[in-house]
This record gives sequence, C-alpha cells and structure tokens, in this order.
Amino acid sequence: MLIRLFLVGVFQLFILSSFSQTSIKFTKPQKAFLYTQLNLHGGGFFDGDKINFNAAAKGIRNRVVTQAFFRSGKTLQKGYIRKFGVRNACFALSLDYDPFYFRTNNSGAVQLRLMDNWIGFGTKKSRRNIWVGNRRLEYGRNPRMDGEANFMNRNSLQVRDFGFWWDLGTVYRSPIIKNPENRWDITLQLSSGGWLFNGAGSQGTLMYMGTSREDSINYLSLSGGDVKYQNTFLAIANIGRPTYSQKEINFFVIVGNIRDQYNLDSTLLVARIGAQHTIKMKESFKFGNQLSIGQNSYASGLTSFAALVNNSLDFSISSRLAVGICQYIGFYKGMNHDQDYFDYSIVSSLAYIASPDIKFRFNVFYDKEEHLGNREHIGAYLQMVVGFGKRL
Repeated sequence: MLIRLFLVGVFQLFILSSFSQTSIKFTKPQKAFLYTQLNLHGGGFFDGDKINFNAAAKGIRNRVVTQAFFRSGKTLQKGYIRKFGVRNACFALSLDYDPFYFRTNNSGAVQLRLMDNWIGFGTKKSRRNIWVGNRRLEYGRNPRMDGEANFMNRNSLQVRDFGFWWDLGTVYRSPIIKNPENRWDITLQLSSGGWLFNGAGSQGTLMYMGTSREDSINYLSLSGGDVKYQNTFLAIANIGRPTYSQKEINFFVIVGNIRDQYNLDSTLLVARIGAQHTIKMKESFKFGNQLSIGQNSYASGLTSFAALVNNSLDFSISSRLAVGICQYIGFYKGMNHDQDYFDYSIVSSLAYIASPDIKFRFNVFYDKEEHLGNREHIGAYLQMVVGFGKRL
C-alpha cells in the first residue's frame, strides 16, 4: 500500500512539473527596432512688412528620419555583463529639405545628415555606462515628450546657445548616490565641439544637393559638407536625478572651444554653469525650467557675459489633444565692448493625435534675433508627422 501511494505521488509530481515547464515562454526578446518618421510642415511669417510662405524656414525641417536601435542579445539573455561589453547601439540618418541652404544662394537643398549614431557599452555595475559616437549634448536633460519632430525643439539651449544638438565624442554616466529613495547620477561628456557642425543650417551634413538650375555648380550634384576641424572641443559635467524620476534637478558645468555660429570662419571659447528643474506626471504633463550663465570669448578679443533661460510646458488634454508652450531668452552683454544682444522666442503648439504614429500640429511663434541683424518674425506653421516601424 505504501509503495502504491509513493508511486502515485511521484507520478503527480511528474505531471505537475511537465505542465509548469510548458508554461515557460522561450521566445527570444525583441532586440532590434527600426522606425521611420516623416515630418512635413509649412506656413508663413511676417518678415518686415511682407509675408513669406515657405516650407520650414523655422523649426524642424521637412525631413525623413530613419532610426535603428539595437540591444545586445547576449546581454539580454544573460541579464548581466560580466565585466565590460556592448549593451546597445543607435543609428539614425535624416534626409532634409532646407529652402535657404547657405551654399545655394537661398535656392534650397536636400541634405543627408547624421543624427544619433553611437554604440553604448555597459559594465558589471548596472547603472555605469559609456557611449561613443555622435550623441545629443548633455546640456541639461530635458527631452520633449514628443521630441524628434516637435516644432518647439528649436528653443532648446543646445540649439540657441551652441547651434548644434549632436556632437561626436564619448559620454560616461555613473551613480554617485545609490540610495533608492534619492538617487543621483553624474554624466561626463567630451566631444569635438561641433566638428561636424559646418555652418548655419548644415550641422552634421554628409552631403547636399542643390535644387535650383540657377545654382549651376550645385544643381543636382552631390557634395560633402564643409567639415573643418579647428581645434575645437566641448566638455560637459552634469550631476542630477535620473531621468526616470518624477522630479528632476540637474546642475551642469560646460567649457569648450566651439565654432562660432555667427562667424563660421572663427571659433568661440564658452564657459557655462547652470541648473534645470523638471516636473513630470506620467505621460500627460511636463514642466521644465533651465537657467545657464557664463561667458563667451571671441577670437577677435571681445568678451561677453551670457545668460540663457528655457521654459517649457507640455500637457495632454485628452488622448487626442495636447498643448505645449516653450520660450527662450538669451541675453549677451559686452564685458570689454558696448555691444549687447537680446534674443527672445516663444512657440505655442496645439496637437491632434490621430494615432500614436500620425499627428497634426498647429504652431504659432514669435522670434526676435538681435544676433542676426535684428530679425523679428511672427508666424504660424501647420505640421504633420507620420511614422511607421517594426520590432525584430
């Protein structure tokens, strides 16, 4: 009798273990993501006493962006890195149309441009990572909720202060306070100081093609960008809360020698200290403030004090409607000369979200740029963003 009960028990354990094993999923994790996004927008703005109608002379250009993101299958399978290894990689290219490309006498050009192109490495410490390649500047950490084709990205301090978003170099990030209730990270970036930034409107250009027969030299011809290295560099240190925190605060220090975006044949020594505070509520609300102060030293010997402010607000009214507002203030006061500049820009946006991959926006903006001949523009653009992609 005891032997029979023992055999029955063993048989039941075998049956239960068999069923439990069949419930385990052995499907491989998704490790590759390919996404393409089309951004189209155009409208008009007042330029002096006339209205100009054009395709994206302000804000994000008309473009097609393709991005491939990869995660290491080996790392995903093991769940850890023994010492040092590849964790992920990103490759992104855009094909842009610029109606006022600076080398085509305002006749327009199609450009192939670099964006996020980097390889990320991990270590045995789970939150200690290194990235090498062309990566966004760690000038604060305030990405938009709908970042890449958001019209208001033009008011980011990366663009308005330095003139470029991405730079070629390396980024290192590591925790300095590991308390789960109050984590702080340090991010260090050393990059080329805008080496691939080769002129107004041509940052990261691989090649361009003129679109006007009047520009006989560049008409339908491919050409490399005007890439010149002039001993430039950019070093950034950023200390703050991780980006997944509901409330972020960051402090940053920036020094470098970058290409002067207002005099492309010269360089500019920059020094900045600043702070940023961001409040988020899931995917429906985000409010950010950023302040940066410092000094510009020009090759001509002139020196200016710089104070820069960025404020942004994103709010989803419903699953279909979202609003946003973003302003930029830039003040430059001569320290050994009498020339002062004041730049101001504000953009408001109303978005209709037809689906996660199809969005329409109506953007209204006011832009004053004393740096560029006291230009003052007010206008509106209608924008459409369409995306499609696949996970592998």
